[in-house]
Amino acid sequence: MTDPAAGFPHHEGQIGVVFASEGWPLLGTLYLTAEATPGPTAILLHGLPGIEKNVDLAHALRQAGWNSLIFHYRGCWGSGGRYRFDTQPADIAAALDYLATRPRPQIDPQRLVLIGHSMGGWAAVLAGAADRRVRAVAVYGAVADPRTWTFNVEEAATEYTPWLQGVTPTDLVAQWKDLAEAFWPVAQVARLAPRPLLIIHGAADGVVPPEQGRSLYEAAGQSRQLVVTTDANHAFSWQRKILRETLLEWLAQLMR
Repeated sequence: MTDPAAGFPHHEGQIGVVFASEGWPLLGTLYLTAEATPGPTAILLHGLPGIEKNVDLAHALRQAGWNSLIFHYRGCWGSGGRYRFDTQPADIAAALDYLATRPRPQIDPQRLVLIGHSMGGWAAVLAGAADRRVRAVAVYGAVADPRTWTFNVEEAATEYTPWLQGVTPTDLVAQWKDLAEAFWPVAQVARLAPRPLLIIHGAADGVVPPEQGRSLYEAAGQSRQLVVTTDANHAFSWQRKILRETLLEWLAQLMR
């Protein structure tokens, strides 16, 4: 079904999308505002393996006048290729490339923001630091330093690799241990400045300790903000309302 006025396929606030990253098809959903005028867009980046996909944030953003894209890195949740940590920044760059083509009239390629959870926060900082198209970055429960946050083969086998393609638990642990400084957010985050950075962390995060968020804040340049939420766990499971409100308030300030 096509909207004759716009020349684009009809949508009811969301459409499925496929775009390529180094030849691999990445699957996702584009959440669109009702207006056909260009507006800001957030890329929502899930963690490892991505049990929490932040769909509630996408709906809240849409109500606030923001488009958003949720996509899956190569090797997870149906996207092609083999899962690797070191290709995730390239996958995010491919998502930025896709949005830069303005596939829908609602998207303003000049107003793109990254929002990442957990390992998605790790990837958001790295991709944002390397790509000036990113206007701002927000993370929650983010991994900041691979040297001080680790996991073992048993954890990988039960918590991560069942949802990933082309990687064994042993390989996943080895990948993480072998990451060079270019993949340490604490070593790269200063390159984001003077673009805004919001760091949110749960005080009760039992997966990625709050110290990771604090170390990221200390390493960042100007225009950074740290919010530590009492009683919030890693996924903010019972504090999603607080998470949404914190993000939306910060985003509103960006567009003033």
